[in-house]
Amino acid sequence: MKVIEELKKRSGELTDLHHIMALLQWDQEVMMPSSGAAERADQMATLSGITHRKEVDPALGELLEKAAENPAASTIDRALVRVMRRSYDQNTKLPEEFVEALTRLTSEALHVWIGARKEADFGRFRPYLEKIVEMSRQQADYLGYAHEPYDSLLDLYEEGLTAIRVQEMFAGLKGPLSDLVKTAMDKGPELVIDRDLDQTLQVRFAEMVLKKIGYDFSRGRQDVSTHPFSTTLGHHDRRVTNRYSPRSIEFIFSAMHEGGHGMYEQGIAAALGHSALDCGVSLGIHESQSRLWENIIGRGLPFWRHFYPELQQLFPEHLAGLSVEDFVRAVNVVKPGPIRVEADEVTYNLHVMIRFELERALMEGAMTVAELPEAWNAMYRKYLGVTVDSDANGVLQDIHWAHGSFGYFPTYTIGNLAAAQIWNTFTRQVPDHEAIIEAGNLAAVRKWLRENIYRHGSVYPPEELIVKVTGEPLSPHYFVEYLRARQGC
Repeated sequence: MKVIEELKKRSGELTDLHHIMALLQWDQEVMMPSSGAAERADQMATLSGITHRKEVDPALGELLEKAAENPAASTIDRALVRVMRRSYDQNTKLPEEFVEALTRLTSEALHVWIGARKEADFGRFRPYLEKIVEMSRQQADYLGYAHEPYDSLLDLYEEGLTAIRVQEMFAGLKGPLSDLVKTAMDKGPELVIDRDLDQTLQVRFAEMVLKKIGYDFSRGRQDVSTHPFSTTLGHHDRRVTNRYSPRSIEFIFSAMHEGGHGMYEQGIAAALGHSALDCGVSLGIHESQSRLWENIIGRGLPFWRHFYPELQQLFPEHLAGLSVEDFVRAVNVVKPGPIRVEADEVTYNLHVMIRFELERALMEGAMTVAELPEAWNAMYRKYLGVTVDSDANGVLQDIHWAHGSFGYFPTYTIGNLAAAQIWNTFTRQVPDHEAIIEAGNLAAVRKWLRENIYRHGSVYPPEELIVKVTGEPLSPHYFVEYLRARQGC
């Protein structure tokens, strides 16, 4: 008992430190004045070093060994040992000076990326990305891998994921997605916003939707950032951000996407608070919740039968004469484009596949950072038939590489597959789901997700959780069938 209590105490301390780091990162992307970038990089490097020393303390390793020997431990206690052991094993392979240097570099790089993206100037960001790629390869070497360096980076975001498994996943999707693109492309009206949308009204509608789907503003907030994200600063502090364009309604789906992340963590059981279990179990499961709300619910006709009148009331000049049916067809039109976060559901995973192939080549040394823009543009022509008009709409569009998050992108596709499989289970168990959503009773959906997914936090490994919820391992079948039904193919 004393062992597990000491382990919980250490878990709480580490959780506090990670949340403080998250607060510094949130401020960096939302509030911090630009001149504070260099000092913030030093602050984050210092804090990462302090945290790392606690994460690799040999006394923690001894506690984990002793805790693992207790056959009478509860499910939650065993899960805490499993999660902390995985973190300990990874962190003990990384030298403290390396952790501090990588944290400082990515903090500096973020500020440079924001400016480079605004100016569509990859050359400005290139020296930082070259250093990040070099350090990511070094990180892979420290962590170790059985087959290729990229495997160890993928595993950071999705336990057990390898490049071969990702390649197999895309191989199984490429044919069905290619067929769907051919049969569904440009099917339906296009939504054209030919005059500016008032940003104040955009924010108002986004916040209204977040409240209606169940995002708790007493335990979170929505702010503006260059790239939308969600973050956790405490059990009762789960924040989201959004971005707004004058002639796009993507802010609605971005709000639901980040709201899905936020609600997942807001729904974690209080008993798991202030511990290593108080978070989503993996990026793939996390993305399943954001994509489920953003696309499966948020682009569905039942949802808009309830919300479209309110959207029309805010923007009558922009949506006059457009029926709810035509609006829904418009937001589901399959039309290849250059921007991942604005992609339709059919082509979205092709954007992810491009990033996977580029990241893998960079980690293998088969491609240099200098070659990246040309390779990016060539792959967009090959896979999507799209001509990229600038670095801002091309290689600089995502924040992930500035963060050093190599291996993150494939979790979006895992999330799409998991979302469809989870939704299939929900619809079988709740056959009147369309009527429930059309009535605006989204609390019923949220309650089911909370009971089956949210409350568990990181108690169950991702693959085990999928089987627990749906009764079978992750399969692309449900996602492909969902897309065919959504597109009427």
